Amino acid sequence: MDWITVNKISKMIDTPVPTVRRYIQKHQAFFNTRREGKKILLHPDSVELLKKIRKWYVVDNMIDTEIDNKLKADGYKVFIDVESINHESIEHELDSSSLDFVKAMFKEQRAINEQLMENNKLLVEEIKEIKQSYKESESKREQRDLALMEIVRSMQETKKSIAASEEKKKWWEFWK
Repeated sequence: MDWITVNKISKMIDTPVPTVRRYIQKHQAFFNTRREGKKILLHPDSVELLKKIRKWYVVDNMIDTEIDNKLKADGYKVFIDVESINHESIEHELDSSSLDFVKAMFKEQRAINEQLMENNKLLVEEIKEIKQSYKESESKREQRDLALMEIVRSMQETKKSIAASEEKKKWWEFWK
């Protein structure tokens, strides 16, 4: 599937390039376009659509809004360029049912976000509790280690004192 330049389409449908550009600009929602630098590339399906639009302008003497309505009625897909969306233009172009649907979706998304924030707060509290219990267990472990070391030292001192008392033999009992 090769994308087609405006110049090639102009030759294919035998229409001047500025006219093709004007059709694309006025009915851009119905064209699957892509940009490469300054070039506008169109999907191959756009050729037939441009032929119909040309016929409606020239033969049927239709105006822009009539052609847009005709395209909507014929079930042509509407393409939205996400990068160039302006929130004010969305409100003007959407009908009331679509706008209500979008508002409901935003409201639902907001409720989900609030629930996620609440869950995050609970998780933060749990993490704080875990850290606190870890610190407490760490301090208890240090106290236990100190107590054990003290016991070991006292046992070593006792052994040294026992060993020292056994070492004091008389010189004549040296070989016994």
